[in-house]
Amino acid sequence: MKNKITALIPAREGSIRVQNKNIRILNGHPVISYSIQSAIDSALFDPIIVASNSNEICAITKYYGATQVIKRNDSDSSSTSTDIEWLRNLHHSGYLSTDFFAILRPTSPLRSIRLMQDCINNFLNSTADSLRTISKVKEHPGKMWRIESENAIRPYLPQSQGLPASHAMQYQSLEELYVQTSVFEVAKTSVIKEFDSREGKNILGYVTSGFDSHAIDVEEDFDYLTYLVNKNTELLPVIRNRSIVTGK
Repeated sequence: MKNKITALIPAREGSIRVQNKNIRILNGHPVISYSIQSAIDSALFDPIIVASNSNEICAITKYYGATQVIKRNDSDSSSTSTDIEWLRNLHHSGYLSTDFFAILRPTSPLRSIRLMQDCINNFLNSTADSLRTISKVKEHPGKMWRIESENAIRPYLPQSQGLPASHAMQYQSLEELYVQTSVFEVAKTSVIKEFDSREGKNILGYVTSGFDSHAIDVEEDFDYLTYLVNKNTELLPVIRNRSIVTGK
């Protein structure tokens, strides 16, 4: 590929909602190993960097083929840390030398190579600062409420006088909205310094659905992922290494 893209796989230790989600065992291997393998198999990225504040995760990802494994600071690895904090630190330390970078979060092991190819092609054929995956919202903000004093509630969205209330409308009548997903992002490296952000100002969306939209955000997500993989292991990339857990 003419345009070199760094793959960044962030893997913070200390998840609150799903403990050890990055290294939970799925079909014999840690969850994070599948993002590394799909990045390798795609031939889209050089280098493939894992950034983690965990010595254990660093050792695991080095075994599974990450090009570089970088130990993150605890200061940019808390439960409230934002992406730009660790991205900024990597950039200042000279680890991002390519014109573009992509973020492959370990919690989306079903991410397909075709999805990554499509996203990168769309992005490189545009003038956008970045592209990220999105999916159609299932819970529309037009039907959301705020709880006020004494359990009184009011619509989350402002309502227009003379028009039907959004919470009284059929879902199909509401504005079509999308929510960002953690499946895949790609951006110009320059946005980190120019905008102090991971995405810049001109952002493209790539709509995903089905397996390509799956991410481990709560325990039920991992349970469902396990169910899917038990039914069809071909949903996952084929890991070339022996299991770091069983040696098989």
